[in-house]
Amino acid sequence: MVDRSSTSTEFWASVTDIVTTKVEPVLGLDATAREPVRIYLRDLEAVARAEGGSREALQVIASGRRLLGDSSDITDADRRRLG
Repeated sequence: MVDRSSTSTEFWASVTDIVTTKVEPVLGLDATAREPVRIYLRDLEAVARAEGGSREALQVIASGRRLLGDSSDITDADRRRLG
């Protein structure tokens, strides 16, 4: 789950570092090891969309998800669950 108290302009500006820190260590690992990071990134993307995260933040999150093999779409239900 994403901590909503951090959804500020500064937070969204730091998303590149956050995603990199989460994704790099699991890149060479199997799908089971990558799954918690993929879930985190899906949640983060849903919050970014709901909270108005920057376009750049959304692109970085989507890139991290793709690198981990996650091609699922963030649905309205995901946004409502986290919103």
